[in-house]
Amino acid sequence: MPVTPRKSRKSVDPGKPATRHCPSCGAAILSEARFCHGCGASLEGGPGGGKWSGRGLAGFGVGAGLIAVAVLALVMFSERDAPPPSSSALPVPNFKAPPISSSGEPPDLSQMTPREAADRLFNRVMMASEQGNRAEALGFVPMAVQAYGALPALDRDAHYHLGLIHAVAGDRANLDRQIAALRQGAPNHLLALVLEHDAAEKSGDQTTVSRVLAALVTAYDVEIATKRPEYDAHRNVLEGLRAAAPSPATQLPAASLGAAENGTALFAANCAACHGSGAVGSDTGPPLVHKIYEPSHHDDGSFYRAVGEGVRSHHWPFGDMLPVPGISDAEVEQIITYVRELQRAAGIK
Repeated sequence: MPVTPRKSRKSVDPGKPATRHCPSCGAAILSEARFCHGCGASLEGGPGGGKWSGRGLAGFGVGAGLIAVAVLALVMFSERDAPPPSSSALPVPNFKAPPISSSGEPPDLSQMTPREAADRLFNRVMMASEQGNRAEALGFVPMAVQAYGALPALDRDAHYHLGLIHAVAGDRANLDRQIAALRQGAPNHLLALVLEHDAAEKSGDQTTVSRVLAALVTAYDVEIATKRPEYDAHRNVLEGLRAAAPSPATQLPAASLGAAENGTALFAANCAACHGSGAVGSDTGPPLVHKIYEPSHHDDGSFYRAVGEGVRSHHWPFGDMLPVPGISDAEVEQIITYVRELQRAAGIK
């Protein structure tokens, strides 16, 4: 009796997680992710309506398994002799991966939380990059990004880590998304300035480097006073960058110190709500410490007109500026002096 051959079933790779794409930025993400690792957009209400169905839980198990495999891989890399430093090392902050254990044994993966696994992959990327091993750093980048993408939430510290990871990969679009996420509700966030500074320094944009350093010095004391936990975690990086910035006191010409000091208080009372502390911009208004507002493009008269008459939106998507009542021409002059000094300190002349 002839045997009827069975129909072949479509093969499925059980080790390959299902993916989808973020509806906001188009980034590829795991099917179980609850937000986008690129732009930070919430993915609730997507497939499954944000609820943990049986299929979603299975997908999460796959993602957790991938993280465990990734951590095991990085442990194996960690046990190898590190390559000698190279002159081609990427300019990233000095991060050191934590030791495997006091006994040299691999960590107990069952006791490691998803965030701990993601942070360990982050450390691996940073250490390899610091040592000049670009191939190894790039090899860990996708695993690190995927590990953070599988977390149930991202705090600002995680956004900063992702920004550094994207910087190593040369992914400026996703780096800018992390900078924007850090500035949501905190327009002068210091770690956003760190990421912006590192990107500008790497690209050779010295004008932006100077502007960011001036902005960091201006915002530093106010921001540190907020006691954000991510500042404590990266205090050495912040203090190192602040020490590299020139002192504002040495940047101001003696003849204009008085006017600039008066302008500081006037700016804080009348302008900072939209243009940010130190004129570095906010969620509702553009930065005045910017090349767009250099004297050759926006002379002092344009500031007088903006205060007295308002101005239609033309460079930025913040909408029209309304007139600012109750400010005399003499006070506007002092505000302009203050803004021009900040611009000169940032290399904008």
